[in-house]
Amino acid sequence: MSVVVMLQRPGSGQRPSRAELTAIGLTPAQADQELVRQSELEVVYASITRWMMLFGCIICALLPVSLVLFSYLIYSFAQESWKDCDVPLRAWFYVAMFNIAYHINLGGRSLHRQVIRSVCRYQAPEQSLEIPPARVRFYHWLTTIFVFSWHCIGLHWTRISLSCHETAPNMFMATYLFAAFNVFFTIFTVVSTYGLQHMLASLLRRGLLPSSMVSDRAAPEGTIELQQTVVFDPQEFADALHCPVCMEDFNKEHKIKKTVCGHYFHESCLVHWLKVNRNCPLCRRDL
Repeated sequence: MSVVVMLQRPGSGQRPSRAELTAIGLTPAQADQELVRQSELEVVYASITRWMMLFGCIICALLPVSLVLFSYLIYSFAQESWKDCDVPLRAWFYVAMFNIAYHINLGGRSLHRQVIRSVCRYQAPEQSLEIPPARVRFYHWLTTIFVFSWHCIGLHWTRISLSCHETAPNMFMATYLFAAFNVFFTIFTVVSTYGLQHMLASLLRRGLLPSSMVSDRAAPEGTIELQQTVVFDPQEFADALHCPVCMEDFNKEHKIKKTVCGHYFHESCLVHWLKVNRNCPLCRRDL
């Protein structure tokens, strides 16, 4: 059965209700899990803001370095590209320059965006957080992997070269520095933009998110004791037979907490949650 995914910016206050989720085909357990996921994203979004500010500062600091290395690369190839070299650094340079020209953005236009519009048949809405279709995401990953691989090839060629460092020392060093910088930059950018959210969400579920990142949202000590401890009863729990956080079935051996708003969670799951957020994972009521 296909399920419609409802997307919105975390913290926008527009997340769907449980009734809306069940109306589009989700089971009550799936709806509860989706509501918890939305609450997790709100915490992650708040936590990631500080890192994104730091990320922006690092990018600004690296920009002059990249311009210096780019200028050095252009100068060295202009001076020494005609010299003999036992590895094809000249071919590497031409492909690297084409890649830069392909991605450079002038007045909101680039070959990269033109391919997305004409080949992928997708026009990104202005000022939108809409997730692009799979074909566009695949294209982005494909170009990123190619650029990363090409710089790795440049590094490899400089490492196996036996004569370039003597016959064309500036061209050799410029290739090595430019390729090494871009390998580092690509890894740093991918980890920061794609991996960080998943890493923070994983830490959040395990209660390992650093307290310095969530100290203003965490529940005060003693909050867990305010929630009622109950014994699992299938009739009383009705359609809440799973913990919405970990999605494991409740049973009489588990320590179960009933929040003041009437929702059921494993005690361990709720303890981890309260370390980063004082609100109920399902209804966001202050606990």
